[in-house]
Amino acid sequence: MHIAIIGAGYVGLVTAACMAHIGHHVTCLDIDATRIERLLRGDLPVHEPGLDELVAEGLANERLDFAADYAAIVGSEVAIVCVGTLDGAEEWDGEVVRATVLDLARDGRLPRAIVIRSTLLPGTARSIAAEALALDPSVRVAHNPEFTREASAVSDFLAPDRIVIGIDSDHGDAAEDPLVAALRDAYAPLDAPLVVTDLSSAETIKVASNVFLAAKVTFANEISRLAAATGADAQAVVDGMGLDKRIGRSFLSPGPGFGGSCFPSQARALPQLARRHGVQTPLMDAIWPSNVSQAEWLIDGLERAAGRVLTGLRVALLGLTFKAGTDDLRESPAIRIGQALLARGASVVAYDPLALAAGLALLEADAAPALAAGSAEGADDEVAACHGADAVVVATEWPQFRYLDWAAIGPSMRGDIVVDGRQLVDVPAATAAGLRVITLGVEATAAALRTA
Repeated sequence: MHIAIIGAGYVGLVTAACMAHIGHHVTCLDIDATRIERLLRGDLPVHEPGLDELVAEGLANERLDFAADYAAIVGSEVAIVCVGTLDGAEEWDGEVVRATVLDLARDGRLPRAIVIRSTLLPGTARSIAAEALALDPSVRVAHNPEFTREASAVSDFLAPDRIVIGIDSDHGDAAEDPLVAALRDAYAPLDAPLVVTDLSSAETIKVASNVFLAAKVTFANEISRLAAATGADAQAVVDGMGLDKRIGRSFLSPGPGFGGSCFPSQARALPQLARRHGVQTPLMDAIWPSNVSQAEWLIDGLERAAGRVLTGLRVALLGLTFKAGTDDLRESPAIRIGQALLARGASVVAYDPLALAAGLALLEADAAPALAAGSAEGADDEVAACHGADAVVVATEWPQFRYLDWAAIGPSMRGDIVVDGRQLVDVPAATAAGLRVITLGVEATAAALRTA
């Protein structure tokens, strides 16, 4: 099948490279000519494990091409729209999706089968489809949301839990719709369960899934606060809960909160949409405020352990990206932790293996008023960041932080506190080096016994 992908960002690149990998001929279009030139050289603008290899494979076998002109997709059977949905304030905005679909609809040379893969709030696709049909009644619009996670997007695409296709319901049985049939054929090599439904239901499946997972993270974080207050072992609690098949262990991991481009914007946008429809959603309303407060709670724990305010203390911040395996800093809880430290007058020495310069610039820009009291600087590696530090905060779950040489780091520090925001510090090793590990608000004596 000849497929056009509109948008060479994160979702677009993964979709294009994976579609080419499973046998389709793909042209990925983007209005940024400089980005297209880079991609044709195999130079990717995003970091995603396995994506470089798939792009190189597609270019080599000529199943994948990149272009900046709509003329390049004339003759494609399907156009899949993968453009961005965040505005300058990191809030959800579907106007770029709408404009892209309408541009396609206006040009009769381009595919009449248009599939939106960008995330939409419920009701948006139906509105866009109506506008496209008004321009050209032969246009068909479907919604095919993606369920890929940064740092595992390639494997998620190639081994999906389900494929969701939403189609307008004005053409009889949706399961027999020609556009649904085309998408079924396109995804056939993946051998995944297929959910065919209406446009609004497809949108809701995607957003509701993300917000539910965000709620699960938030619940685990609030349980960790209660555990710290009552003397319970938060890790044992979530492990015990997760064994219940109705609950499951995935995403039930306390930490510094969620971040990235999806969960935050959707956790804010879905309750706002509900309010516009007069629907009360007190559970969803609470997710984002609770998530943001988790970083402050972790820093409260650092202050309690230090027995003083943080003004003048030197704190090593290990990790800046919102999760390991990516260079994405959007809405990163590690950045929120850094900002909280600066706001309390601490001096921050940060290290991240992929995004140090960009993360430090973001930290300084967003925390500018606090810099008069504290300061922010970068370090060449984890050991250098910890040298002379009064405390260390592990904020991103980079695997290398699990294997830090605490025997060497401990004597180089001025203080003795390690805040393990990701539950990956080798507690016995750190304790043997004379350090106190604070994990989820409590000193990690129980954790040390469990891992010993």
